[in-house]
Amino acid sequence: MPKIVDHQLRRRQIAEALWRITRRDGWDAITLRGVAAEAGVSMGLVQHYFGSKDDMLRFALEIIIEEVRDEIGKVVAALPEPHTPRQLVTAVMIELVPRPDERPHEAETAAIFMRRYQLRPESLAQLGAGTPSLSAMIADQLRLAGVADPDLAAGSLIALLDGLILAVVTGQQTSAAARAIMAAQLDHVFH
Repeated sequence: MPKIVDHQLRRRQIAEALWRITRRDGWDAITLRGVAAEAGVSMGLVQHYFGSKDDMLRFALEIIIEEVRDEIGKVVAALPEPHTPRQLVTAVMIELVPRPDERPHEAETAAIFMRRYQLRPESLAQLGAGTPSLSAMIADQLRLAGVADPDLAAGSLIALLDGLILAVVTGQQTSAAARAIMAAQLDHVFH
């Protein structure tokens, strides 16, 4: 009987090897062969799933996005019912601030992706893929809360979040300070 292979699990195993090497040796040390050795799989298997370092990086970013979505889902599910627009927006925006102490691969992968994105404009679509739906959700919640010009306020919150993510992943702000800044801005928006 043929062996059933969990392809997503294999790809995750490779992404985790990528994160370990990146933490230990830096992004420039990444090679497909090195990741294969770190993951304990063949070079052919890595090449089967990923054609390049950038393909591995994109997949690692997709994993992080999925993990953050799961965390947001848990935070939102834990809100008291019925929750207010302010509670929902606050939960989502605070959860989107990277937490390097809790999820180190998240900040590292985001930092690498941002640097590489700046060098490769074709990556722009991936970097901002979730922004329109997030902005629309926030604007809808701000509209429900009666915030003046909810589209402008949502855009401002997204821009602040982008800046805070950059500040955290480059070490200019701690995650706690960035979350406090976001909370203060949310207080201002929802005054």
